[in-house]
Amino acid sequence: MTPFNKILESIEYLADDLSALQDPVYIIGSSALVLAGVPLEVTEDLDLLTSARDADFLKNRWQASKIEDYAPKDSDKFRSRFARYQLGGVWVEVMGDLEICNNNQWQKLRVNQYSELSIGQLKVRIPTLQEQERVFRLFGRSKDIVKADLILKHIIQPDNGN
Repeated sequence: MTPFNKILESIEYLADDLSALQDPVYIIGSSALVLAGVPLEVTEDLDLLTSARDADFLKNRWQASKIEDYAPKDSDKFRSRFARYQLGGVWVEVMGDLEICNNNQWQKLRVNQYSELSIGQLKVRIPTLQEQERVFRLFGRSKDIVKADLILKHIIQPDNGN
C-alpha cells in the first residue's frame, strides 16, 4: 500500500472521531506532505494539530489505545497537550495547542494558509506547501530542515511522473 493510500485509509478509520471535534484540526508533518503531493517513501505516523480541548476529547475517546510513557524527542523544544495512540494499524500523534521554543521564546503554532481535502465524508485541513515549509523550518530539527528543502525542490521541480 502506498503512503498516500495508507494515510487516506487511516483518516477514514478516524473520521467519526475527527468529525466530532469542535475546533479546526490540521494534519501536519510527513502525512501532510504526502497529501499535498510530495512523494515520500514512508510516513511513520499521522500528526494531528488540534486545540487543547479537542486533544482532551480525543484522549478520553482513545484512552484504551494510548501509548503510555511515550515522550517525543526534543521535548524541550516543544510543548503541547501531547499523546500518541495506536489506532487501526497506524500511529497517531495528537498535539493540542502546540508551542515551539524559538530563540528562547515560546510561541503557539498557527497554520496561516491551508487547503481542505475531502476524504470520504470528512474535510481535512493541511497546510499549503509554503506553510509546511515555514513550519518545518520553525521546528528546526535536522529531519525538519530536510523536509523543508524537499518542499522547495518539489515546488521548483515538480515530479511529473517521469
